[in-house]
Amino acid sequence: MAAWLFAGTLDDVWEGEMCAVDLDGAEVLLCNLDGELFAYEDRCPHLANPLSQGDLSEGVLTCAAHEWQFDARSGHGVNPASVCLHRYPLRLDGDRIFVGVGEDE
Repeated sequence: MAAWLFAGTLDDVWEGEMCAVDLDGAEVLLCNLDGELFAYEDRCPHLANPLSQGDLSEGVLTCAAHEWQFDARSGHGVNPASVCLHRYPLRLDGDRIFVGVGEDE
């Protein structure tokens, strides 16, 4: 069963920004797009480089290492289109962010 872990507050991830958090060893990338939050594994599926070192612009997340791109709302690959990010479940409790990590990933 997945555990819901506290990942921060809405003040930690402003609109249009991203931030990396370590949740009991799970490296998670939080993205805020127009007030909607998304949580992904903070690693590019190409060579596992941290996506948090890349760029988030106009809803597209770009890896700094080799410029692979992903739709930050769905996690689906833009370039190349055949890849997808691992997405974590996320929920809000007021302004507190919780991410589901664990066995059900």
